[in-house]
Amino acid sequence: MSRLNQTITVAKWEFMQFFKWKQELIAKSIMLLLALGMYLWHNQVLYQPEPQKIVSNIELTGLQLSDDFVLRSEAKSKDALVEAVKSGEIDGALIFNSATLPQQVTLYSQGIMSWQTDLQAQLNDYARSNAAASLNLGAEQLALLEQPLQFETNYLDEAIKDAMQQSSFTANGLLILMAIGVFMTFGQVFVAITGEKQQRVTEQLYSCMDAKTWIEGKIIGQMLHAIKAMTTTIFTALLGFAFVQVILKGQSLDLSIFDFSVLPWFILFVLVGIYMCTAFIAAIAAAIDDPNHSGKTAFMMIPLIPIIVGFMMMDSPSSLAVTVLSYFPLTAFVFMPMKMALIEVPFWQVVIAFVSSVIGCVLIRNMAARMFKMGMTMYGKEPDFKTMMKWAMSVRS
Repeated sequence: MSRLNQTITVAKWEFMQFFKWKQELIAKSIMLLLALGMYLWHNQVLYQPEPQKIVSNIELTGLQLSDDFVLRSEAKSKDALVEAVKSGEIDGALIFNSATLPQQVTLYSQGIMSWQTDLQAQLNDYARSNAAASLNLGAEQLALLEQPLQFETNYLDEAIKDAMQQSSFTANGLLILMAIGVFMTFGQVFVAITGEKQQRVTEQLYSCMDAKTWIEGKIIGQMLHAIKAMTTTIFTALLGFAFVQVILKGQSLDLSIFDFSVLPWFILFVLVGIYMCTAFIAAIAAAIDDPNHSGKTAFMMIPLIPIIVGFMMMDSPSSLAVTVLSYFPLTAFVFMPMKMALIEVPFWQVVIAFVSSVIGCVLIRNMAARMFKMGMTMYGKEPDFKTMMKWAMSVRS
């Protein structure tokens, strides 16, 4: 064999020892499916929502709304249209308070929904078109044309918080911190568990403790790392905010854009959520034999899915989907604190969501302990997903 052939053979062996096409295909397929699912959800391909029924108290000649809306005009009083919204006959009532430009209009709806922003944008376009058609486009008229509708939204659901900017900042901050915690525990757990498995320290540790004790200690230790990272992020963000506001802008420090009233509950949900995510990640990591190239690595990103969906559904905190997810054991730790930041939530609902999260936490912990025990003692070959599910569902600890 020539030197060139030997070089090619060595190069092929070096490449193929870390390249497993089946695992590669599985990992990439999972990522593509997640991306496709987010795309289809965002573009409403998988489902077609019912058009929103909107009623106006005046005739809006020439207004053509998108297919997402069904608009009709009824010469009724404001109270009558509001009652129709309360009863669920219509989704929104448009009350025009002035006939001259710039027009002032109030939208009455039951809660915060994403379609309200689209409706406001289309009404602004309609108002500008009417202004352009009725004016000679002089300097004064052009200035008038640029004035949008004086748009006001009144939510009939008293749970909606008035300080929407404060609520939005708080909700975004909660989700970002949660994502930081999950990313931190992902990296730490993956390195720790796969390293211990490769170094064959399992036998020594099993001689002095059982698998459940081992995994619980690892989960708590990694939770502390995640909490430290989240706390550091909070202080860094607050210092940066104070620097910009006080030093650069010369203003007094004002933290009113954040709603600190949800902080105690957020801490509780974070502790439960990070524990649950860490347990799941530890179970998957224990089943990985080759950390350099394994298709199961993609499954360790599953705990991020509720956080991603939370960002996508933040503009509809009153929707049925958010309500259901805020009670579901595996997603409540994300959606309930997000919902609390955006709207007022009764105390009993928060308690139910927290109890649901604790139940989900216990279930995931028990399943993870069984998978961790079997995965850490299995060398040379990664278990398939059927075997992993069998471990998870086993009644033996």
